[in-house]
This record gives sequence, structure tokens and C-alpha cells, in this order.
Amino acid sequence: MTTRATRRNQQRAQRRSPANSRLRAVVFAVVAFLIIGAGAYLAGSVFLGQRGGTSVPGAMTMRISMAGFDPKVMTAKPGQTLTIDWWNTDGAVHLEGGVHTMVSDTANIHESVAAESRKTITIAAPMKPGDYDFWCDSCCGGKENDQMHGTLRVES
Repeated sequence: MTTRATRRNQQRAQRRSPANSRLRAVVFAVVAFLIIGAGAYLAGSVFLGQRGGTSVPGAMTMRISMAGFDPKVMTAKPGQTLTIDWWNTDGAVHLEGGVHTMVSDTANIHESVAAESRKTITIAAPMKPGDYDFWCDSCCGGKENDQMHGTLRVES
């Protein structure tokens, strides 16, 4: 006849067996790998850039985030129409009104793109060669924040 204390000791010994310890370690490693992998996939768009290329023929890709425009410089000929596949990597909670904007009074640009989305925009380059400043005016310090500026370079 086995006493309760003896049964408890046997159960504890089974729980501490090397096979159980190995199984727990394997399960922990698999769960940790899945969590880290999912986080890396979700964060990849921010750290590694756009997933996939543009589906708009002849369009250039531009990313906007709290880090600014990427690329910072667009080059065009006078009067050229630029088609831009514009991509916003920021979440709405980080943005005023849930959007990033691209504004330039001198180049007649007034566009916005919603959080975590993309849209195709067209911009007509001015006829006069030169550098035209554009900026995000919806968050991040607006025009006063140097990081949130880009340049439309018109070259003849």
C-alpha cells in the first residue's frame, strides 16, 4: 500500500525527468521562434522597406514615415508628369488626422495618404528648372522639421 506522500514524491520525480525537461525546452523554443518570427515579419515593412514592388507601370515608389520621405529627392524634366506609388508605413495613432501629407506651394503639390496604406499620385513638375521643397504638414513638426522634407529637382 502506497502512502500519499510516496505517490506525491513519485509524481514530482516524473515531472522532473530529463524527457519532460527536454520537451518543455523544445516547446519553449518553438513558441519563442514563432513569436520572434511574427514580430520580424510585421516590423519588416518599417525596417526593410516596401514589401513587393509597385504594381503601377512606370511609377516610382516613395515611402513616407516618421523618418521622412524615402527617397528624399525626386528628379524630373520641366513639365514632366511623375507617377508616384506612395506608401505610408505609420499607424494612425502616430499621425494627426491619420494621414501623412506632401505639400509644396511652389510646386503646387497638396496630397495626403492614409496610415498604413498606399496610393498612386501624379505630380506635374514645374516648367522652370530648380529645386522645389516639399514637406509633410500633418505631423512630426510640419514644415519646421527638417527630417520631414524632400526635394523635387527639375533639371533641363
